[in-house]
Amino acid sequence: MKPPSAVTVLAVSVFVLVAVWFPSAGMPGSVSYGDDALVQVVVTSPRNEASLASFSETIAPIMKRNCSQCHGEGKQEAGLRFDELDPAMSSDHDVSAWSSVRDALNSHQMPPPDETRQPSEQERQQIVAWIDASFEGVARRRRANRSSSMRRLTVAEYEHTLQELFGAKVAFAKNLPAAPLSEHGYSRDADLLGVSALELEYFLAIARQSVDDYVIFAGHIPDSEHYLIEFEDVEYRPGVAGGYSVDEPLTEQELLEKRRARDAGPVIYSDRTLFPLPDGPLDLSSEELNRSDRQKFHQQFARFKSHQLHKAGELVARVYVAAKLGDDGSAPRLRFRIGDTLGMEFAEPIPSECDVTASTEKPQVCTFRIPFRHVPTGTTDEEEDEETTLTLSVSNASRNPDAIYDVVPEGYNVAPGKSGLMSRYRKTLADSIVSKAAMRTAGVNELYLDAIEIDLVPFGLDMHARLWRIDAQRANLNAGADARTVAEESLQAFMQRAYRRSISSAELDSMMSLYDQFRSEGDSFEDALKETFSTVLISDPFLYVAAPIPLDHHQSISEEERRQLASRLSYFLWSGPPDDRLLELASQNRLSDPGTLATEVSRMLGDRRARRFSERFAREWLRLDKYGLVAINPEFYPNYDEDLGEDMVSEAITTFQEIFHGARDARELIASETVYVNQRLVRHYGLPPVTGGQLQAVDVPDYRTRGGLLHQGAILTMTADGAESNPIYRGVWILERLLNDPPPPPPPSVPALDASSADLAPLTLKQKIEFHRQQSACATCHAKIDPWGLALENFDAIGAWREAALVINPDTAARSFSPIDSSTVLPSGEKIEGSSDLVSYLVGQRQEEFTRALTWHMMTYALARAPNLGDESELESIHRYFRTSGYKLPSLVLAIVQSESFQAVPESTAMDQADSFQKKNAPTATLIGERQ
Repeated sequence: MKPPSAVTVLAVSVFVLVAVWFPSAGMPGSVSYGDDALVQVVVTSPRNEASLASFSETIAPIMKRNCSQCHGEGKQEAGLRFDELDPAMSSDHDVSAWSSVRDALNSHQMPPPDETRQPSEQERQQIVAWIDASFEGVARRRRANRSSSMRRLTVAEYEHTLQELFGAKVAFAKNLPAAPLSEHGYSRDADLLGVSALELEYFLAIARQSVDDYVIFAGHIPDSEHYLIEFEDVEYRPGVAGGYSVDEPLTEQELLEKRRARDAGPVIYSDRTLFPLPDGPLDLSSEELNRSDRQKFHQQFARFKSHQLHKAGELVARVYVAAKLGDDGSAPRLRFRIGDTLGMEFAEPIPSECDVTASTEKPQVCTFRIPFRHVPTGTTDEEEDEETTLTLSVSNASRNPDAIYDVVPEGYNVAPGKSGLMSRYRKTLADSIVSKAAMRTAGVNELYLDAIEIDLVPFGLDMHARLWRIDAQRANLNAGADARTVAEESLQAFMQRAYRRSISSAELDSMMSLYDQFRSEGDSFEDALKETFSTVLISDPFLYVAAPIPLDHHQSISEEERRQLASRLSYFLWSGPPDDRLLELASQNRLSDPGTLATEVSRMLGDRRARRFSERFAREWLRLDKYGLVAINPEFYPNYDEDLGEDMVSEAITTFQEIFHGARDARELIASETVYVNQRLVRHYGLPPVTGGQLQAVDVPDYRTRGGLLHQGAILTMTADGAESNPIYRGVWILERLLNDPPPPPPPSVPALDASSADLAPLTLKQKIEFHRQQSACATCHAKIDPWGLALENFDAIGAWREAALVINPDTAARSFSPIDSSTVLPSGEKIEGSSDLVSYLVGQRQEEFTRALTWHMMTYALARAPNLGDESELESIHRYFRTSGYKLPSLVLAIVQSESFQAVPESTAMDQADSFQKKNAPTATLIGERQ
């Protein structure tokens, strides 16, 4: 690695380079959109001038007479001031505001009936006709200047790109700051994805660490380390630091002999079995209970030594376990953790947990894979040759209301010579015997421990890794004469994979000039090439999707590559880079063929990587990011805990994924006869029991009582306040996410409803909302919002069914119950008697609005921007195709991918972008080379 001074200077010079590429990146803390992010030219036409003249002569006077008292200088209902709206509609904000005006006039919601000043019907129609004609003009201008958004990779896309570049499932972007979500909740918005000074520092640090870990120069790759730990042999050593026996790595021969002995004899389980955890938050108040060396009924520790953890590689753990099912059919759920001491936070395994259902006659194997970089250790680079002692924990993570979270004596397997329990553990032993007996009487499940095998596999021996091996030996021959040739060959292969396309000779020459500069300053072959590789990973073609290609490179790169359709397609459907097949089709200019494109979309959606897309879209469409912002009040919900919350979020994502990847009718998202639950969720929802913590499909007798998103815990919890349901939040969520009809933001002068105040305590929630609505500034909007949420009142703040709502007096802590009334009248006049009626109404009478909303949200995600007037006709065609397909979500994706909005880059726009990029890219070698 470079000395600190050189590293610092290089970081500054690289920042200068990126500041040239993205001008506002030089402002500390700022976010650069880049002037290439979205090229759009506003064209003034005779039609546009005629529209503006018509507005001044006819429309403006009508609006001044009838609207200025509520939307003028003195008062701005719903945040709208008409005298400041731009009649040219040059911005999306203006278009959105005029659209709201049109809709309100068409529906006769505005002006309100009680207003004395009312436009005539002819005047209404004049305003609406003018707005429609103006929209047509805006749409024509935008279609003529439409282009695909060039944007930076999102955090998730950036991580997946590095994972596939290096073939390592490492959380490369773990410490990278997340970009803000757009106003519609999406992370891919091109306007929000630039490069700030802080982000650049992170990108450069990640690039250097990645290259250092996963680019291998000639040298010895250490052997793997192997362990086979029998749980019955794990010894507790009273008075010894760490408290447990420590296993040493086995040779290949020792491992083989231990395996033969295991296979030849009967299965021997540890005397200790692991019980489930109780429902609700764990008792974390007792210091004694939560000391790191105190085992609880649900967990077991073991320890081993390693010399490999300071390097890149993967830990593979295979845990041999069996189960005794609970009387209710519940199964234990194995959770695996690992760290360097008992006191450190354990690593997250991938996947995190494993249901155990095998009988003791034949144990099952649960496998966990953890990159070395995810294992917390105290080893530093200066201590590479020192051993690291690791502690692993296996536990039963299932939940049961009859389980007990308590300590047990560590001395079940006591070291020879210390067979007696120390006196301070005798009371604990007595208590634990009573607790175990109580749990077994209640019939909870138990986890039986057999053994664990661990392999520590250094990077380079992993068959799944994409190896970037540099022939350093050849580079050092002939006094280094071949070094530049080796560097050029290695760099060309690396750049082509990193840029997701062919590279030109000019691009390669630019990076080789940088390499030469490093060598001229005294860097070794290895250091110079590592720094050049790192620069590739912070360059524009790597960090950006659909980055324009310098103008003088067009002759050697195909039209389809120039448009970067392969990358846009893969980052849409895989949240990651294109594979070799996509790149080949792009280079052959075949992706423009509709049949080929349809085949590729089908192939890509059948690939495991498409699950990244379906999960990410589900999270962002449903706004599940808001779930973590809700603090659940333990006074109201003592049995709620984070595990239950994670299950509920997983339920919502799995529901979308199963309907999407199963090519089922998208209307099942609203009304489905299938739910995806585990043994914890069925208890929470009051459904028939199932076995295991893994989500599984369960048929419900009446879909209106649990099927569909509106009945799911995650949706109901994040649209509440942690103590009580909130019909206002729930109504807004339905309008925004399911119907794409968001209400305006509340006026700043109106306080939020405080349902817990003493004055409102005697009222039912419905009465409290009615009281809040009586304020004149609230009435109009709440009449549109509240009825939707009131229909869900039978669900409490964590999504459980209730007949009455718990009310806790804030002054006296007295508890009472308020009757639930979920009847309501929707703005359309439809009478609703609860959530069942609401679901039936949405599917029966509002399915067109729902499927249009889903089309709009999917289009927003795909285009990395919200659809605008220029996309409206295409949006209508896409929805028509979606409807014809029987509302199959893969068909919706195909229609979007084949649309001009997704694919088109007008030739003039592409050339302008390329010319701009060429000017920015010119100083690459000079700027990065200036380190002195």
